[in-house]
Amino acid sequence: MSIRRVSCPARILFLDAEMAVLDELEGGFTAERALWCTLEEGHEGLHHVIAQCADGTESAAPWVMWARWPRGNEYGPERELLRLDPCPATFLAGAVSEEACSLPLGHVGRHDYEFGPPITEADVMPDTLLRRLDE
Repeated sequence: MSIRRVSCPARILFLDAEMAVLDELEGGFTAERALWCTLEEGHEGLHHVIAQCADGTESAAPWVMWARWPRGNEYGPERELLRLDPCPATFLAGAVSEEACSLPLGHVGRHDYEFGPPITEADVMPDTLLRRLDE
């Protein structure tokens, strides 16, 4: 199973033939048989998840193999493995802690770095603790 489940509860179970395709890509990671959709919960359209990564060559950059499948029918005719361009959005662009969206170009919903609960007062460190850290 995938270690990371962002929000959408839909999952895909890869068939043996698909696992063989994912395992053959040069430079990839150990393919997982079951993965969760990486889009925001309640999204419209097809589900998406990174299925595998591939090394680049002298003439081509590294790339990502995505799986996408229809809602309610993970083995339907719209199910496919394909290469999709990455979303160009970044959070804190130009900062040391810049983070890029890891979803595909044109994805529905928020960027993946926007997932998570809103920050509340309970999440903010009290001033007294901050002052102690500065000492």
